[in-house]
Amino acid sequence: MKKIKNDGFSFVELIVVVTIIMVITVAGTLSYQSTSQKSRDGKRMSDLQKLAVALEMYKQENVTYPAANGNMPSGLVSEYMQELPTDPKAGFSYMYQLTDPLNPYSYVLYAQMENVGSTNFSPGIAGCGGTCNYRLFSP
Repeated sequence: MKKIKNDGFSFVELIVVVTIIMVITVAGTLSYQSTSQKSRDGKRMSDLQKLAVALEMYKQENVTYPAANGNMPSGLVSEYMQELPTDPKAGFSYMYQLTDPLNPYSYVLYAQMENVGSTNFSPGIAGCGGTCNYRLFSP
């Protein structure tokens, strides 16, 4: 009898290889998403710090902070900043509030972080395109 030569892969071998490739792909995708979230959260923290510096310069010249609760104060642009920073993810935004509207000497800046490890208070407040879970107080 002649022996049959088998040059191809068996079905089981193909299934094993495809499964390994899928596991590696899923692990890589999850790692990339986590890194992207941390990167956007870092930008949010940096943006709020820049806004705080601009607000302090505004207060130096005007004695009080600007009154623009909820929205970012537009009076910061051109004199103190080139442009107001925007959240790196569509649908998210930053919030600015005076701590006490009758006493314009302190404020809070809010952002919504994607990574739970980046938050600094809970439960958050409504706004920011969802629930704000990170805040920065005036110095």
